[in-house]
Amino acid sequence: MTAARFIDMWVNCPDRATAEAIAARAIADRLAACANVLPPIASLYHWKGKVEADEEVPLILKTQAVLFRPLCALVRALHPFETPSIVATPLPQLDADYAAWLAAETAPAAPAVAGPDAYRPRRARFHGMAACGALPVKLATVEADGAAVTPDDVAAAERTIAAAAEAVAGTDHRGAGFAVLHAGEEGLWLLLHWWLGGGILAHRVWRAAASGAAFAEADRQLVACVWELGVIEFERRAWMATAMAGGAVTDYLARTFPEGHV
Repeated sequence: MTAARFIDMWVNCPDRATAEAIAARAIADRLAACANVLPPIASLYHWKGKVEADEEVPLILKTQAVLFRPLCALVRALHPFETPSIVATPLPQLDADYAAWLAAETAPAAPAVAGPDAYRPRRARFHGMAACGALPVKLATVEADGAAVTPDDVAAAERTIAAAAEAVAGTDHRGAGFAVLHAGEEGLWLLLHWWLGGGILAHRVWRAAASGAAFAEADRQLVACVWELGVIEFERRAWMATAMAGGAVTDYLARTFPEGHV
């Protein structure tokens, strides 16, 4: 069985102040996307040979499973108990939009590497609709630190997408696609994807050396980088939840990538 990507972490705190302090720090550090401080509960438990009875304040932290260990470390640092109750509940099924929001608003554990292979979140958002002939295409942008997608970049991407219309029309497409325009550290990348029958995704990739330069088709062995895959994962879930669940293609097109980070 595949491990759940997202979890609810439950922490029992001795008072509301402790719960709110942990919640604020977890949100500020992007170790959790949301924190719920619940009303006090009565707790009865064994502790060092005695049965204790106390009032505690439950705290729920909504996050990614990969962040469990750093979030545990944060809780232990701010919690006054010697052995705080820290329990994770896996979330195997989530609404596609909610899952994308959770992923965008939380950062993975700090990398152990430096340089170009170190992961750093990048800004991402839905820009608008583009057209590949009769095929409507959702266009999202991704921006590395210090890079920005300009209006000229968007115009060049839209022209490139439109120019692919004949090739796309010759495929068994299902009437919808999406594209990612990525302003990276070394130029711009444009990924065009469109859905075929059977849940299959077709794609083409282009690259421009710099902002304002023309897009040229990239090496066909290239698929996507980790940041672009964040958008692709959102679109995968949106397609499954709409077109592959008996919904209309218009329902899929209405689900757009939420502004955040990938």
